[in-house]
Amino acid sequence: MPAPAPNLGQGLPTIPQGGPAAALPPVSIPVRSVGIVGATAFPPAKLNKIVAGLAGRNVPLSKLAAARSALVNLYRSHGYILSTVTLDVDAAGNVRFVVTEGYITAVKLSKDIGPAGSMVLGFLQHLTEQRPLNEASLERWLLLAQQVPGVSVHAVLQSDNGDPGALTLVAEVSKQTVSGLITADNRSFDETGPAEGLAVVDINSLTAHGDQTELSMYHTSGNTDNFGQASESFFIGTSGLRLKVYGGTGRAHPSGVLGSVGYESQVSVFGGELSYPVILRRNQNLTLHLRLDAEQNQISTAGTVTSTDSTRVARLNAQYAWQDLLLGDTRNALNVVDIQASQGLPILGSSADGRTTPPGGRASARFDFWKINGSISRVQTLFNPWPGADVALRTEVGGQYTPDVLPSVEEFYLGGTRFTRGYYSGQVVGDKAAYATAELQFNTGTDFTLFHHDFDLGAQFYGFYDWGETWSNLPTDLNHKIASTGGGVRLGLTSRVELDCEVTHRLVTQLAPAATNVAPLSDTMVYWGVTARF
Repeated sequence: MPAPAPNLGQGLPTIPQGGPAAALPPVSIPVRSVGIVGATAFPPAKLNKIVAGLAGRNVPLSKLAAARSALVNLYRSHGYILSTVTLDVDAAGNVRFVVTEGYITAVKLSKDIGPAGSMVLGFLQHLTEQRPLNEASLERWLLLAQQVPGVSVHAVLQSDNGDPGALTLVAEVSKQTVSGLITADNRSFDETGPAEGLAVVDINSLTAHGDQTELSMYHTSGNTDNFGQASESFFIGTSGLRLKVYGGTGRAHPSGVLGSVGYESQVSVFGGELSYPVILRRNQNLTLHLRLDAEQNQISTAGTVTSTDSTRVARLNAQYAWQDLLLGDTRNALNVVDIQASQGLPILGSSADGRTTPPGGRASARFDFWKINGSISRVQTLFNPWPGADVALRTEVGGQYTPDVLPSVEEFYLGGTRFTRGYYSGQVVGDKAAYATAELQFNTGTDFTLFHHDFDLGAQFYGFYDWGETWSNLPTDLNHKIASTGGGVRLGLTSRVELDCEVTHRLVTQLAPAATNVAPLSDTMVYWGVTARF
């Protein structure tokens, strides 16, 4: 399944921006003095520039209103969206601009959700530490509260009658202790499939640390490939830093030609990850990940071990996502840039370079390699043919670069569901790779009632063109170029069930040299997929 788009601000409170000022009569008043009261966010010199020249003269009411608007705009431009400015004029001509700097004096939960509530309050309590409160802080801590596993948060701001600028934030919360998904499709390798399924169960926030225990199981038809993994993650403090540790193992017994020679592979993985949201806003976020991955692969034929690889890899990843309105207010776009650098570590049981016993999966593979890979994607709304429908274009380019001969598991895999569709993931691999995809989407939906139940049916019809190419740093390995085109529909039957259907035409079907007498792939494939969330 494609990776979900980053969450960019769902559940945040709506802050009123204020409408245009009422029309003022064209009169002037004698202004004796001018003062600004209640302002602490800016130095007096900065504020006095805005009201300079108003005292000691007759001033049109419209000019006083313009000065008030300028003060409001100053606060808004610096993110102080909860602050207001009122204009007060007494009978003697003394003008006062009264600034009410908004801040949050207390945070509350709408109900008790157990230990997870302590984690939510831990994030939201940061909002009481800033006066006046700015938009960046409000969004950051609310969005972090929404990242507590299994917890949904919607914020409501309430006035505190004891202080004009004081607000109480009430977090309307709910909690789902167990969640997960089951997904299946027919995109696997024929000899370990092609039907494949994945079941994931999450146990959410049993403690006050926003923890999540995740259990996943991958299985293919014919019991030819099975892989299970468990992970545990939790927040460290209330800054947003999160730690995840994981481990898993699996074994493949392919059918067909590989099965006839007794081919068997076994893999074990373990590692850890630290993640931190550097920027977390309604319309943009930047997250850094530091990972240490370990993987051990063993391949046997007819009961004899033919290769063994052990990798230990440090990775630094940065993902930046942002929304823009470059094509107009009704044509929003979501952009994602993802860059990852990886460094092989010759420690902690990693295989040695150039060893002959036990043999490695690739000749001359370096286990102290380095590589960089990344992608840039954009989903651009083009137009709305009618209310409730839109046409969008999704584009993505990406790839990998390394000067080294990589262990097999670190090669770049083309194929799958996100790019170079029509080929299973890993059908074409290389040390270096590039890919591009363009997908035109038509999104629509309809509401109806059936057997006294309301249904919201959403559909995304799409057509695509995919291209990919790999290059090997090992002279004896082949370089490949693949491409495909096709279309399909992603049908949201309910809010929890999605059904997919796709027809793909492969533009390249001969992946092995003709001299090997390996039959070409079929031109056209029909794929199905189903996902259920709970």
